[in-house]
Amino acid sequence: MSSTSSDPRTILGIVTTVRHRAIGVTTITLVVVLAGCATPSMAPDRSLATPLSAEKEALAVAKKSDLSDDSIERLVAADQPGCSAAVAVGGELVWASARGLADLANGVPLTTTTRFDLASISKQFTATAILMLQRDRLLSLADPVSQYVDGLPRWADQVTLDQLLHHTARIPDFWVELERAGVEFADVADQAATLDAIERESTREAGDGYFYSNSHYVLLAEVVARVSGQTLPEFLDERIFTPLNLDMVVAPGLQGPDIAISYEADFSLRPGGWTAYGHTGVITTPTDLVRWGDQYRTGDLVQNDFAIGPVDDGDGARYAAGITINDDGTLSHSGRWGGYISHFRVSADRDTVMAVACNGRGANRFGLADALWRLWAASPTQQTPAS
Repeated sequence: MSSTSSDPRTILGIVTTVRHRAIGVTTITLVVVLAGCATPSMAPDRSLATPLSAEKEALAVAKKSDLSDDSIERLVAADQPGCSAAVAVGGELVWASARGLADLANGVPLTTTTRFDLASISKQFTATAILMLQRDRLLSLADPVSQYVDGLPRWADQVTLDQLLHHTARIPDFWVELERAGVEFADVADQAATLDAIERESTREAGDGYFYSNSHYVLLAEVVARVSGQTLPEFLDERIFTPLNLDMVVAPGLQGPDIAISYEADFSLRPGGWTAYGHTGVITTPTDLVRWGDQYRTGDLVQNDFAIGPVDDGDGARYAAGITINDDGTLSHSGRWGGYISHFRVSADRDTVMAVACNGRGANRFGLADALWRLWAASPTQQTPAS
């Protein structure tokens, strides 16, 4: 043993760098500090040493990161529309990667800074806004929607905000009326046009209980506007995105060099002209989405009221405020809008958050999500039907 290593006051710093093989990934450096060898006459200064459990944890994270890299390379093609994914544990990003192309025509690769429309994962932000306004005593979930939105059919006097939030209002999805009127997905239909379509739905779906409909959350977006005096995009930016330093914006149909282009399963373009929001339209990265997901663990914006009054969705889970509570206690939601597909999960102990976003209808989002979840969380969760 050299004189340096035999000095009990010497700490050997071993830096293990986990290099993500996918393009655009920030390297994550894990520092493992080991105490030097002790001489018989002097014990090492244990105050300077990292506990062995921390060393094991760092090695475990490194192994999971390598396996996660392997999973995305195995499940996502490099020359097709692809996916970006991220995992956070205890509020800290532990892995992020991306694979595939953001722009097929120009060969632009996806990176972890590429943004996507989260599709129906956006609903939890609208739901949070409604609950924040209830905490501010500016509305009640027991209020009828007619109290806040004018021009709706007679059913609006019986439909409460709670029913909209939990998808029990049974209002037909607005896309049915838009298509009936000859408005295709690539045609222009903004928030006002979408509300007009909802107003033409004179009857609700027969029956009782859960009936998933995007119309419910378009109406909730209007409630936010009428109560707060701000559009939903303005409200979320001021009350959620900016305070949490999240790179998020509500802007369905937004295009830009850092936004993935939307593709069908056959790789044809899938542009969207429908720009209503509330049900969809949050533009961001999986990395920022998992940062937001830590609100379910420690946040003061997502409080326990999100889980009040969830309803049976018919598949063994309960739909809460814009998110599903699965029978194992995990949370999840999926999204599908044009060629954008996504998936979001939070562990039962709320410690682990995972997000996957893809820009092609044929991408293997659930396969990738399941592979990552098996690595980073204790047990798999049920899959929420795509919206």
